[in-house]
Amino acid sequence: MLKRFFLLTIILLGISGFSQKKLSLIYTGNMGVYISNEQSSVLIDGLHTEYGEDYLFPTSQLVATIHTTLQPDAILFTHYHGDHFSASLSNKYLDSNKKAVLFGSDQITKEIKNSKDRLFTITTTDYSKQTFQVKDLKITGLKINHAGKRHVSVKNVGYIIDFGSKKILHVGDTNWMEKISLFDQLDLVKETIDIAILPYWMLLEDNATVLIKKHINPKRIIATHISPRIKKQELQDMKKKYPDIHFLTTLEEQIQL
Repeated sequence: MLKRFFLLTIILLGISGFSQKKLSLIYTGNMGVYISNEQSSVLIDGLHTEYGEDYLFPTSQLVATIHTTLQPDAILFTHYHGDHFSASLSNKYLDSNKKAVLFGSDQITKEIKNSKDRLFTITTTDYSKQTFQVKDLKITGLKINHAGKRHVSVKNVGYIIDFGSKKILHVGDTNWMEKISLFDQLDLVKETIDIAILPYWMLLEDNATVLIKKHINPKRIIATHISPRIKKQELQDMKKKYPDIHFLTTLEEQIQL
């Protein structure tokens, strides 16, 4: 009887372990991240080219790896700036992977010449959440204003990717924008976000911790868009201030989620 009990326990643990897919992230520069649960995967802002000395970008070797090994099911773009999106690389990827789909605002999707039936255009007329199913993933896109007065016309899209076990938020190039109560309108705190991927400058506000808790309340934060020329002391100071936040600074860095 005791042997049967132990055998049943081992089987149940095995089933539990098998059903719990591992979630991992690979950094592709700036705000670019590849996220996979071993069954389905997305690449957010991951296909872009050299933009300047303050930006990291995927090497030709990494782009080749994206095509041949990583093969994301969906490529998502927050906006059309060159440190986030390359029309040429995106068109080439969709041509090479006939099952892949692309998400973005109309400023993105109008740049895709072929594969029109595999495009998901996120509308940005208001802050409504638009959800789509891709394999076992639920991908939600929504307008999140781009930071900076000179970028008012830029249609920045945020994404919530529901992997079942975890929900991941990627906000693109935004800021708190308290003057327009941006995050009050987004109402993201109700989404039960597990991991928030934020540009590091959102952490520079004196009350950033309060704002994060109030408006997003994630279990974990990953900071991106960090210049390769950032002063070592500045980065160390941020890590000291936020010891629980993971700062992505190394191309192809991989972390378990």
